[in-house]
Amino acid sequence: MGYQLPADSLFSREMPMGGVSIRREEACMATKKDVMELLAKGASWNETAQALGCSKATVSRCAEAMKERGIGAEELSRMTEAEVSALFADGRTKRGEEWLEPDYERICEQLANVPKMTLTLQWKRYCDCNPGGKRLYGLSRFCEKVGEYIRTHELSARIAHEPGRTLLVDWAGLTAEWTDPVTGRRQPAYLFVACLPYSGWIWARLFADMRSRSWIEAHVLCLEAMGGVPDILVPDNCATATDRKGKGAPIKLNDLYLEMAQHYGCGIVPARVRRPKDKALAEKAVDLCETWVLAPMSGEVFHSIAEANAEVERLVAQLDARPFQQRDGSRDDAFFGEERAALNPLPEARFEMYEWRRCKVSPDYHVQVDYMRYSVPWRLVGHEVDVRIGSATVAVLEGGEVVAEHPRLSGRRGQYSTRPEDMPERHREASSLWTRGYFERRAAEVGPEARALISKVLDSHPVEPQGYVPCSNILSLAKGGRRDILEEACRMVNAAGAVPSYTRVRNAMSAIRAERAEGVGAPSAAAPCAQAPMKDRAAHAGRARGASHYRRGGSDAER
Repeated sequence: MGYQLPADSLFSREMPMGGVSIRREEACMATKKDVMELLAKGASWNETAQALGCSKATVSRCAEAMKERGIGAEELSRMTEAEVSALFADGRTKRGEEWLEPDYERICEQLANVPKMTLTLQWKRYCDCNPGGKRLYGLSRFCEKVGEYIRTHELSARIAHEPGRTLLVDWAGLTAEWTDPVTGRRQPAYLFVACLPYSGWIWARLFADMRSRSWIEAHVLCLEAMGGVPDILVPDNCATATDRKGKGAPIKLNDLYLEMAQHYGCGIVPARVRRPKDKALAEKAVDLCETWVLAPMSGEVFHSIAEANAEVERLVAQLDARPFQQRDGSRDDAFFGEERAALNPLPEARFEMYEWRRCKVSPDYHVQVDYMRYSVPWRLVGHEVDVRIGSATVAVLEGGEVVAEHPRLSGRRGQYSTRPEDMPERHREASSLWTRGYFERRAAEVGPEARALISKVLDSHPVEPQGYVPCSNILSLAKGGRRDILEEACRMVNAAGAVPSYTRVRNAMSAIRAERAEGVGAPSAAAPCAQAPMKDRAAHAGRARGASHYRRGGSDAER
């Protein structure tokens, strides 16, 4: 499950690998007796701290004092402020004498210069070196004290990163450009940069905009390229990551961003506002990409974002493979050799972004989505339908059921995606002309003999499209309710064994009509027309004339 952490939890009380704790004590105007009274009434530590505006550390000390001495509501009501304060007289005003103070300068120097050094290890050394037998700070208080020293002395603490725990993400400040091949117009492209701070491994990709959909898609592609999921995502406070109502208002994560984190099982910890050191490695990764990726691409011409991304991928791969200057190996070595194995596994299904819109079906039985048109069943013309827009698909729903689904179109505006089953019958035929499947389907509606004849016509041409016009002419003979005659004529021509043609089929249909008109009936299956010469059938139909017809004066001249 995803979880949302407070903005300052990047510097938690006890960070992984002993990271430095930097916690700001809140000013508490309430007395310790007020705190204890709320606790005695059953309030939780969080409720007490929020109600009185004090730190949880103060609430914790009060709760421990009540537990050690068995103080309840009745005992507390009889105590004065002085008596309550006496419970906490632990000599902290003399801490210089009774509490062993850490050697802050030595600790900070070792944190900055000794690899893998952590505050936990420093605390253990602090506990081991106590020649005077003074009281020792616990680990949490030790981290707080070191953090206070770092802050008051304006020092930068080195954050020890754990493999596979954190992924820093941000948009680069500079942009790339690509040229539309149709309009020739130059379009900007925005670079998304992700960095794993433990190994320094960098991933980058260009997008057409910095909107929420591109932001989420960038994360999905990055996690798939990494082959795993970190524990925490650390974005900047951009609009695609957080929703902030105004200055000083609490940070709220973007709903879609939080949904994606829940799908992948990671947390989101936005960096603090105006705290660039919280994500110093992200800033460094962006600077490296601007120097070694965007700058070399500035003089090149790309005709699509995909083409530009191919170059980005090549340059980033070179950057990750480049050896470190101050340590052994490269980013690739550190990532593939150690950090990748520490990542959490990817879920089985990829996160799919859906955007919902309400659209009206136009008279051409299409709906428009982002200047692209997608077909729906023609019976829904004029209806309002729900459109579910994904990164790769567009689905149309009517009454909660999917009635049409298309691959999402991209590129030039005004493209159409039309499914044959969504079209009226007459439109479906018009869109399918001049294909073998169309002619065979039309012929099958006439009968099996017609389908066999059409297949022979198509096979008889060295180039199949050369047979489309003869097939169209033959099938046009079925108009006017003459399908049965066409089917019988095709049977006769098929039985004759000759190469079928429009003329042969038309002549056979004429012979069949003539026989039916004279009451002779159609030839039986036992006596196919193949046994009678075609010229005899034509003569019987009155189509052949004798020699006397061509004498001067015609046949009447002999009379």
